[in-house]
Amino acid sequence: MAPVLKRLVRIAFCCMAVAIASAAKAETWPSRPIKLIVPTGPGAATDIMARLIADAVSRTIGRPMFVENMPGASGILAHETAARAAPDGYTLLFTNTSGMAINLISFKRLPYDPTRDFAAVALACSLGPQMLSVNADLPVSSVSELIAYAKANRGKLSIAFDNTAGAAAFAAKLFNKQADLGLIEVPYRSAAQVTQDVASGVNQVMMSSIAAANAVVQAGKVRRLAVTSGKRFPGLPDVPSLRETVPGIVMDGFFAIVAPAGTPCEIDRYLGGPDVEERLLTLGLSTDGGGTPESTAQVIRKEQDQWRAFGKELNVEPQ
Repeated sequence: MAPVLKRLVRIAFCCMAVAIASAAKAETWPSRPIKLIVPTGPGAATDIMARLIADAVSRTIGRPMFVENMPGASGILAHETAARAAPDGYTLLFTNTSGMAINLISFKRLPYDPTRDFAAVALACSLGPQMLSVNADLPVSSVSELIAYAKANRGKLSIAFDNTAGAAAFAAKLFNKQADLGLIEVPYRSAAQVTQDVASGVNQVMMSSIAAANAVVQAGKVRRLAVTSGKRFPGLPDVPSLRETVPGIVMDGFFAIVAPAGTPCEIDRYLGGPDVEERLLTLGLSTDGGGTPESTAQVIRKEQDQWRAFGKELNVEPQ
């Protein structure tokens, strides 16, 4: 394992110079607490990351940023609430691949438009891949060995994934299809149950977040084979990218901060440090820095195009 990166990670956050005009005076942002809406419950990796950033922002700007959790419904409630908020800089949304891209192909109608209803602010995480793992008793130690073993035992192996985590489900199905493996696809409603059943041998293969599998990997019950990112994950440099064996599958994943459309943004502060970087790595996440609102919007558009292509390849029928 390579040592923890020495450079300071810079998680860019938008300090919005918002002038709120009134008949008597203009109010300079921020003059009151800022709300950061999070589309998951407390304790999830998304929530932990959002709270790390909120704490850093609070210390930097001298005003509290507080997290408001709005879990459920594939993040739809959180995104709809943020989209309808006033564009005054006091309501922000901590969003991700699911809310801004996967929902576009999973649902016929959304009460928010990921493109028109939000102004991109900054990337909080530019690398949050899925991970392909197997039960430790399965006699394979690489993706190519798994492919050969699955084809020799067609219809006898199963791949488990959390169906509520869109990226894991899509990655599992794409891998099964593109490598022509004939794996039995087993959806779950909980990442914890996925890892438990693969660790015990109920299923032999799984696709999950890096963090979800950490405990069973460390216990020696599950073996990592590959990550879905276009490049190797900084925290696991010895684990290859899946594209090294199956070129058509690249799912980097992202987490970003956005604001209601019409919110003026200007990046002028950079937050974070080694403690933030190390914590992100333990969550199976990494970042190259927050960039600008324009580069963040570009990442989101690229992900949306990519997921539309995935949906077409898998013949996804929106709900």
